[in-house]
Amino acid sequence: MDRAKPIAARRFGILQPASASASGGRPSINRGEGNGRSAARIQIFLAALPFVVCAAAPGQPLGRREAAVPADAASVDSAVAAYYAAVSHNPEAAPNFERLRTIFLYVGMVIPPKAAGEKFAVSDVDGLADRYEKTAAARKEKAGGLIEREIARRTDCFGSVCHVFSTYESRTQADAAPFERGIHSIQLLRDGRRWWIASVAWDVERPDNPIPSAYLPGAPKP
Repeated sequence: MDRAKPIAARRFGILQPASASASGGRPSINRGEGNGRSAARIQIFLAALPFVVCAAAPGQPLGRREAAVPADAASVDSAVAAYYAAVSHNPEAAPNFERLRTIFLYVGMVIPPKAAGEKFAVSDVDGLADRYEKTAAARKEKAGGLIEREIARRTDCFGSVCHVFSTYESRTQADAAPFERGIHSIQLLRDGRRWWIASVAWDVERPDNPIPSAYLPGAPKP
């Protein structure tokens, strides 16, 4: 006698343990209780079936639509332009940190220049927003806002990686001339659908640190 079948059947509540009957020792079947348990377990199995199918075929689409790629992330040019548009602001407003969050990787780094003897103040967009609020009263652009624009660019790309040396100038709305010039080093990555800014580090022009002519407007393309 094959004992495997009765044992497997009892796990689903179909058969009760074998017992001798008056008709000759055949196992008795508890049709009332057994059938009730069987029906309940079949219902549980059918309810769980969609999850089993999904687990067995992880490559199958679930019918969800991916979020549309924002226009700011469609290209390297649009991402860099969005960066400058987001950091510029009117006197009564702040930089558009929410727009920056849409173009920066969630671990994207912002690294401003540092003075001699200081440590680099590396942060993400959230940290940049916090620092902006804490230092608002001391900034020159507090009274006149900030207008920051790109005046020259050199771009190098390979596959899904791009590096942009973006020369910029900063002024307030009241300034006839920029109060600062410098170069942003912007690293961008493409994930197959869109571009992300991975990091922005920069330094400012000083008497001992002039911007090389290769990174100024009118410089010949390399």
